[in-house]
Amino acid sequence: MYQDPTPSPGLTAEKVAYYLPLRPDGTKRIINVTHQIPYNILHSPGAVEEKPVHLPSPPSTPSPASRAGSQDDSQGLAAAPISRVSRRHQRSHTLRVKFQAADWTVVQRRGHAALYAGLQSLSKHWEAIHIGWTGPVHVKGSKTQMVDMDKVDPQDKKSLQRLLWDTGRIVPVFLDNKSRGHYEGYCKEVLWPLFHYVVWQNATDGRAEKRNWEDYVAVNTQFAQTIIEHYRPGDIICIHDYHLLLVPEILRKSIPDATIGVFVHATFPSSEIFRCLTTRNEILQGMLGANLVGFQTYAYARHFISSSTRMLGCESTLTGVNFNGQIVSVGAFPIGIDVDRVQMFKSQPNVRPKSESIRDMYADKKIIIGRDKLDSTKGILQKLHGFEKFLHDYPEWRNKVVLIQVTTPTHGDHAKLETKISETVSHINGIYGSLEFTPVHYFHQDIDRDEYYALLSVADVGLITSVRDGMNTTSFEYIICQHDNPVRGPLILSEFTGTAGSLSAALLVNPWDYAGVAKAIYDALTMSQEEKETRHHQLYEHVTSHTAEFWAHSFVTQLVSTYEQQSLQPHSARELDVQELKDVYSKSEKRLLFFDYDGTLTPIVSVPSDAKPSKEMLESLQTLCNDPRNAVWVISGRDQDTLDTWLGGVSNLGLSAEHGCYLKHPGSSTWENIVEQVDMSWKDEVTKIFNYYTERTQGSFVEHKRSSVTWHYRLADAEYGAFQAKECQNHLENNIVSKLPVEILVGKKNLEVRPVDINKGVIVKRLLKESQDADLVICAGDDKTDEDMFRFLSAAHLATSSASPPITPTTSTSMLPCTPTRKSSIPLASPPLPDTWQHPSPSLFCITVGPESKKTMANRHVRTSHQIVDLLRHLAAL
Repeated sequence: MYQDPTPSPGLTAEKVAYYLPLRPDGTKRIINVTHQIPYNILHSPGAVEEKPVHLPSPPSTPSPASRAGSQDDSQGLAAAPISRVSRRHQRSHTLRVKFQAADWTVVQRRGHAALYAGLQSLSKHWEAIHIGWTGPVHVKGSKTQMVDMDKVDPQDKKSLQRLLWDTGRIVPVFLDNKSRGHYEGYCKEVLWPLFHYVVWQNATDGRAEKRNWEDYVAVNTQFAQTIIEHYRPGDIICIHDYHLLLVPEILRKSIPDATIGVFVHATFPSSEIFRCLTTRNEILQGMLGANLVGFQTYAYARHFISSSTRMLGCESTLTGVNFNGQIVSVGAFPIGIDVDRVQMFKSQPNVRPKSESIRDMYADKKIIIGRDKLDSTKGILQKLHGFEKFLHDYPEWRNKVVLIQVTTPTHGDHAKLETKISETVSHINGIYGSLEFTPVHYFHQDIDRDEYYALLSVADVGLITSVRDGMNTTSFEYIICQHDNPVRGPLILSEFTGTAGSLSAALLVNPWDYAGVAKAIYDALTMSQEEKETRHHQLYEHVTSHTAEFWAHSFVTQLVSTYEQQSLQPHSARELDVQELKDVYSKSEKRLLFFDYDGTLTPIVSVPSDAKPSKEMLESLQTLCNDPRNAVWVISGRDQDTLDTWLGGVSNLGLSAEHGCYLKHPGSSTWENIVEQVDMSWKDEVTKIFNYYTERTQGSFVEHKRSSVTWHYRLADAEYGAFQAKECQNHLENNIVSKLPVEILVGKKNLEVRPVDINKGVIVKRLLKESQDADLVICAGDDKTDEDMFRFLSAAHLATSSASPPITPTTSTSMLPCTPTRKSSIPLASPPLPDTWQHPSPSLFCITVGPESKKTMANRHVRTSHQIVDLLRHLAAL
C-alpha cells in the first residue's frame, strides 16, 4: 500500500483517497485517452538537430529550472488592455514547458489544465501512458500555416513519436481530414449543443450530419485501434469526454476482458433532450461498453441512467445500468484543480503590479469580475441583464461599482451573440453611465495569464452565471486567488454549473432570475466581514482538498476495483452436463436444492393461473424430499396461497413466497413473515402509476401481493407493451425509486416493485447459513429475480474455494459525490456473504434456463424448463 513520504498532521482528502480499495500494486498500467494531447506541436523543416529531452512524464508544475531552459517566444497571445500597465510580457519567463528534437517542437497547451493535471498525477502511483490526437500541427513561426501529416516523411514522424514518448510517454494519433468532420462537425455542432440543452433550430437535408457522423465513427475507430495496438493484459483504460464515446464499445468487441472507464466532462442532458439525438442508441451503447461511466455531478449520472432505460430498455438501479447482462457502474466524480499550479501562477511577479493598476483605475469602486468563453451556454447576456437590474433596483450603488467582463473567443460562429453582448453593454452604459463613469467594461479578446490572475485577485465579487456548464473551474481559481487578500470577495455562482453542488457556501443564483441575481450582487457587496470569512473558509477547504489529483485517483481506484471482481460479473454459462451432476450428486453427503417455479419447474404461460405443476414434477420433488440428505426449497415470486395450493401436498418441501418475503420451513404449517417490520406505504404511489399505464395499455393488468406490486403486459401488443414498459420504468425510477426504499425488477413481460434488500439472494443466504456444511448446492432459475441467488452463491463459493480473503460485494456509493469519508465499491446488488461455508470443497451448480448466449451469474444453462423437470427425474432415480 502506498504511504505518503511526507506525512502532515492533517488528514486531507488525497490521503483518504489513497486508502480506497485496491491500491496500485505496480503490475497494472493506466492508459489515459483524451481527444488531444496536452502539447501543441510545431514543425521546423530543416532545423538543426537538437538533443531530445528525456523525462519520465511532463511535470504538472514546471520547476524553475525547466522554466528557465524552456522558453516560449512564439506562442504568446496578444496583449489585452485590461489594465494600463506597460506591456512587458516577460516571455523569457514563460511557465509553459517546451521540448525539442530534430524538426519538432512541443509546447505545453493552454486550457483543460484540471484534466491534464489530474491525469499526470496518476504517474506518481501507476505506470501510465497517454494516447491522444496531435491536434493541428503548425509550421513554427506561423499561426495559420498547417502541416499535412500525411506528407511528412516517415522518419520525421518517428522522430516526433520518440520525442512525445520521451517527453511524457505520449502516443500520438495522426488523424486525416476526417478530424474536421469529427470535431468541428459532429462534436461541436451536434453533441456540444445538445449536451448543453441547445436543440438545433435549422432544418437540413441531413447529408452534412450523416458525413459528420461517419467521421465521428471513423475517428473513434482509429482511436480504439491505437489503444488495441498498445494494450497489454491487465491495463486500465480511461477514456475522457464526449469526443470518444464510441471507443468503449469498439474496444469491448476486440478485448472482451478489458477494464474500461469513460468520463464525460461536459454536462449530460435529461432524457427528453437526449432523445432528440438521431444517433442516441449508438452513443449510449458505445458508452455502455465501459465498466464505469463517470460524470461531474449526480444529476448528470441520473440523466444518463434514465436515457439508458428509456432508449435501450436497460434495467437500472441507483448505482448503475444492467446492459446485456453486464453491470455497468455509473458514478459522480467532481473534478478539481491543480491548487499548487494556480498558487504558483498567481504569485508570479507581474500579477501584483497588474492588480494594483486595475485597483488604481477603479479607486473607491467595488469591482465585479466576470470571465467567460464566448458561448451562449456561459450566460453572459443573463449576467449583464442581472447587473442592469441591480443598478435599477439599488440606485445607491450607481457610480460605486463596476463590472469588468472579459470574453474569450472560441470555436464557432458567435458573431450574433457578440453583437448582442456589445449592444447590451452599450445600453447599460448609456442609461447608467456618464462622462466620468462607465459601469460595464467589456473586453472581447484573449488575455495573458498574469492579467487573468490579477483580475481574480483584485475582485470584490466573482460573478459566474452559466446557463449550462459541466463544472466551471474558474470558480475554484477565484477562491484560491482570493485567499491571500485581507478581505475575501464572495462568489456568486449559477446553480446550473457542475461546481454548484460542491460550493454550497457560494451565493447560488438562477441566471434567468434577473431580480435574484441583482439581490445576490447586493448581498455580496453588503456582506459582513465575518460572513465573508466563514463562507470563504468553507470554499477554500473544499477546493484545496478535492483537487484534480484527488478526482483522478478516485475515478481510477473505482475503476480498478472492478478488475478485481470480474469473476462476479454476468457471463455466458456452459451447457449442463447431466451425467457430471449425477456423479457429484451420488457422492455428496449433504445437499441444498433451490428451485424457482415459473419458467423453471413449469413453462411460462400467458395466463399466470394456468402454470399448474405437472404430476411427474410433483412426484420427483417428493422423492427428493424423502432423502434425508436433501434440503429442497422452491423459492418463487408466487404468493403464499398459490404455493400452498399447488405444492403444499409435497411433504418436507421448503417454500419461499413473493421473492423471499415469506418463508415456510419443511414440515411446518405456518409462514414466517420476513417483511413484517418493513414499511409498505409506498404501494399506494406505485399502484397509481401502474393503474395509469394499465388504462393506456390494452391487455395489461396489475397484480397485488402482500409485499410487492407487479404490472403485467404479456397480453398486450408486443411492441407497444415494451414501449410502455420503458416509459413506466422511467416514471418509477424518477418518482419512486429515487425517493423510497424500493427497487424495480424487470421480469419477462412484467415490472415488479418490491422493498429493497428483500430478494431471493437474501433467502438463500439465510438457508445456506443454516446448512453451512453442505457439500453440494443446486440452484435453478430462469429470470432476473433468480440472478440474486446465482450472484450470492457464486460469490460465496468463490470466497470458500479461494485461498484469498472473501470478496464481499456491497452496494456501491459511487453515484454519490466523492467525499473524504466515502469508500467506492462495485455495484453487485447482492447480500453480504455468510461468515463461512464450512465444507472445504463444496460443489455448486447454478443452472439458468435460457439460450446459450444469455448473460448470467449461473455456471450452467439448459434451454427449457422441461430439461429441469427431466433433471429432477434423473436425480430422484439415483
